[in-house]
Amino acid sequence: MELDPATLDEASIYNFMMSTILPRPIAWVSTVDAQGRPNLAPYAYFMGVCCVPMTVLFCPVVPPAPKRKKDTLRNVEAVPEFVVNVASASCIDAVNLSAAPLPAGESEFDLTGVTPVPSSRVRPPRVREAAVSYECRVRDIIEISAEPGGGWVVLGTVLAAHVDDALLDPVTHQVDLQGLRPVGRLGGGSFVNAASDTFTLTRYKTLADLAARK
Repeated sequence: MELDPATLDEASIYNFMMSTILPRPIAWVSTVDAQGRPNLAPYAYFMGVCCVPMTVLFCPVVPPAPKRKKDTLRNVEAVPEFVVNVASASCIDAVNLSAAPLPAGESEFDLTGVTPVPSSRVRPPRVREAAVSYECRVRDIIEISAEPGGGWVVLGTVLAAHVDDALLDPVTHQVDLQGLRPVGRLGGGSFVNAASDTFTLTRYKTLADLAARK
């Protein structure tokens, strides 16, 4: 069956995308508003972009009426900095709770009981309970559509990264997957622990590697 997005309503497109583009990593994004009040919210439209410079992105979508923009987006427009805290199994209940629609200016840190820690390079705090955090300066905000179902792409240059010493290989700088236990978003209210069902495949990096396969 071929689907034409132009013939589908927003709910149908959303359900199809959310049940096929998965698992999606979760950015637990902390920001501050112009008054310095912190905000914390999860985003499952999240990905690394490149290494040089170290760059990440997340995508706030258009919230339900009457709001046009989420607090996170309004905050990074006013104070162009944010922290991506990696969502792990150990704090997933707090991640989920932080998605609740609090009034603007009220703190999800207070709601969830997680601990704000001063960042070293940016104004928004990071989450102490998160094993990995990326401090970022906004590089660009790209509006795709401000209509219902639309959203923005927020690109951030990473100025500093924080990681639990127990999880980091000091030589390779690879983080232990089993210790991190990152959680991914599936469709609806379903999530997955990315460390619970893994397998390894050979990566063919050269023609010689490919020839050796035969």
